[in-house]
Amino acid sequence: LGDWRTRVESVMTDINATLTAYTRAQLISCMLIGVICTIGFYLLGNNYALLLGILAAVLEMIPLIGPLTVAVIAVAIASLESGYEGLLTAVFLGVLRIAQDYVIYPRIIREGIHLHPLAVILSVLAGEQVAGIAGVFIAIPLVALLTVLYKHVLEHTDSRGLFTGLLEPKENKENADI
Repeated sequence: LGDWRTRVESVMTDINATLTAYTRAQLISCMLIGVICTIGFYLLGNNYALLLGILAAVLEMIPLIGPLTVAVIAVAIASLESGYEGLLTAVFLGVLRIAQDYVIYPRIIREGIHLHPLAVILSVLAGEQVAGIAGVFIAIPLVALLTVLYKHVLEHTDSRGLFTGLLEPKENKENADI
């Protein structure tokens, strides 16, 4: 019973650390987007740069819908000044979104929960396909938790991986007799 208790405590500690790291990474990502948007909007000459930057930081927590909402509001406000400023704002937010989704965010998450950036991207895409918007929210934490559980199963079974046995060469009976 003591061995199981120690194992469960170890799993729960790792799960807690993983979820804490994920939450921290989310907050860092939101703050980073807020700062980048504030600076970008200011440099583009938007009158409400700070307000839009704060809005971008807050809405970054909502996948897909949050950044789209910020883009619509920011482009609409910038377009009131001039069409050219609206176009520049749209281009800025498009480039930022691509950089955030495929470069910055996966690297921030990777540092916290030790998932490869490709695994982060694929998990979000798979989560969206399986469960829509809700799947986008829970995909990364779910994959991180499954990774923690997989690591503990490997430690418990003293194995190096599920497919390790398939990759090792089998000995020939002829060579064993010699």
